[in-house]
Amino acid sequence: MSFPISPRSGRSEALSRREAVAIAAAGLALATWPEMSSAAETETLDDLVRRVTEGTVPAEGGVRLEIPALVENGNSVDVRIAVDSPMTEAAHVRWIHLIADKNPFPDMARIHLSPRAGRAEVAITLRLAQSQTVAAVVAHSDGRYAIARAPVVVTLSACIDGG
Repeated sequence: MSFPISPRSGRSEALSRREAVAIAAAGLALATWPEMSSAAETETLDDLVRRVTEGTVPAEGGVRLEIPALVENGNSVDVRIAVDSPMTEAAHVRWIHLIADKNPFPDMARIHLSPRAGRAEVAITLRLAQSQTVAAVVAHSDGRYAIARAPVVVTLSACIDGG
């Protein structure tokens, strides 16, 4: 079977197998992309907190979330979290989980602590995709959960590339 030859390129008008596979893969990726983004957008901050705490409603208070209310650049946002805890074997912070529901990946960090940490304080730098409320969820050794929330206005967004 012969294919007509293009006068400009000197090659046949038919697609090569490699080009056909590449086009099919791109079409499949585009077809599934709206489903993935709409699923992430439907989960609210409260839904994410419920998932992290396994349905338990965390108490407000006992957690200090220090984050600037206005940041110029979402690529580098400094955060400090301090929890009121004696950090003894009997009573300590097990972990601190940071959530930003409008980021491509809303579960930003989980920091595990033990009584050997001495203090329940952490400092971290985050990336924020847009203006949103950031939440710090804390799990205590006795099964209690606590939460602190802070709204942040971002003037130059980060996380645009999905990572």
